[in-house]
Amino acid sequence: MSGFRQAFWRFAYKRYRGRRPSRLFELLLFSWATLFLAAYGGALIADFRYGLGFVIPGLFVVGLPLTFGLMHRRIRLERAKGPDALYRKRLATTIPVR
Repeated sequence: MSGFRQAFWRFAYKRYRGRRPSRLFELLLFSWATLFLAAYGGALIADFRYGLGFVIPGLFVVGLPLTFGLMHRRIRLERAKGPDALYRKRLATTIPVR
């Protein structure tokens, strides 16, 4: 398993073992990404001459909230499998020590 996957599920277990992930937070992140994706898409369709100064902030404004929203959704769906699902997922991604 990759180190990122192991760290992700360790974080998910520590943060959400005692509380439920909020759907409202996901909705907020997806709405933010959709709003700015529409704004950037509209600018590109209107033949706006863009450069690197337009693309890089766009990746941060659209890409980061979308990424965090998808990760949060994945945690919420995994937690819905049962009360100990995050613990089992964390153990499944742990690299065995030899």
